[in-house]
Amino acid sequence: MADDTTSSPDQSATNPNTPEPAEQAVESVEQSVELVEQIEPIGLVEQVVEQTAEAAVTAPPEPSVATTLLVEPSPAPLATQPGPSAGGEGTGEGEGGEWELLLQKLGQWLNQGELQSLWSQARKPVTFLAALVGLLLVLRVYNAVLGALDSLPLVPGLLELAGVVWSVRYGVPKLLRSSERERLLSGLGNRWKSFRGKG
Repeated sequence: MADDTTSSPDQSATNPNTPEPAEQAVESVEQSVELVEQIEPIGLVEQVVEQTAEAAVTAPPEPSVATTLLVEPSPAPLATQPGPSAGGEGTGEGEGGEWELLLQKLGQWLNQGELQSLWSQARKPVTFLAALVGLLLVLRVYNAVLGALDSLPLVPGLLELAGVVWSVRYGVPKLLRSSERERLLSGLGNRWKSFRGKG
């Protein structure tokens, strides 16, 4: 089997159909020369140069990316600009002027009398809210006082005893007769009116 696939050098030399390598190289060189003569290399080079020159003249330059960032300085530092915080009046020239604009708008709103109409609309809810907040504060203070008294020894028992003695000594005789009850209730009503400022 090895004899079938390999050929000896003697067989290739005796085979007249296989060309020699030198003859193949000569044939390829002759073909290349023929192609070069057909192309006319000088005219082709001139065309390529002309096309490249036209492209360079008519093509816009390619955009490029800056490698550094340039930041222009501001015209004046912030500390030297006149404003309300720097002691200047802030005339509104150039930059700023928001504070003056706000003051002008607030003055116009107050001069139009809208504050009075707003107060007349919101008087009852605001009064109710203020009373609720006041009641919550009083209850918190009252709770703190009772907590402090409750923490002391013997004080809660003594206060209960004082309440029982007062109600037996002063409360029961005034509540037995109807005339005393009416006088007590009218006295409480007068005290409530004087407390509210109507009596």
